Amino acid sequence: MRQISNTPLRSQLLVLLACLLPAMGASASTPLGPKTNTGLQNIHLKAVRCNDQGYWSFDLVNNAFVQAHVEYFFWLEDEDADAIEGDAGQVRLGPKSRDTAALIFSCELPFTALRQHFQWAPTGFTRQ
Repeated sequence: MRQISNTPLRSQLLVLLACLLPAMGASASTPLGPKTNTGLQNIHLKAVRCNDQGYWSFDLVNNAFVQAHVEYFFWLEDEDADAIEGDAGQVRLGPKSRDTAALIFSCELPFTALRQHFQWAPTGFTRQ
């Protein structure tokens, strides 16, 4: 194997390699969107509270500049991790907006006991 004896050329190659390697590694691990507590980009669950009727309610916030249609599911599980009671709903959020949703679960039940899942609802979908 031939050794590179030209020091300026070797230095340029090392600098080029040093510049390319970190960029390749960073692009593979750099998140493209903010993390949220719903798992949906730009959609946040906020202001969990007990409403006037004694049931859990919460706000869904859309921080994007486009409309979002989100379905949510909350459920209780027994000791075998089987669902025993659930509540589902959907919210259509305008750009940069917030909406409040109420659940069927009483505030006597700790909110942390509820399992939750959020997903994008299909366009034009309405739950009867």
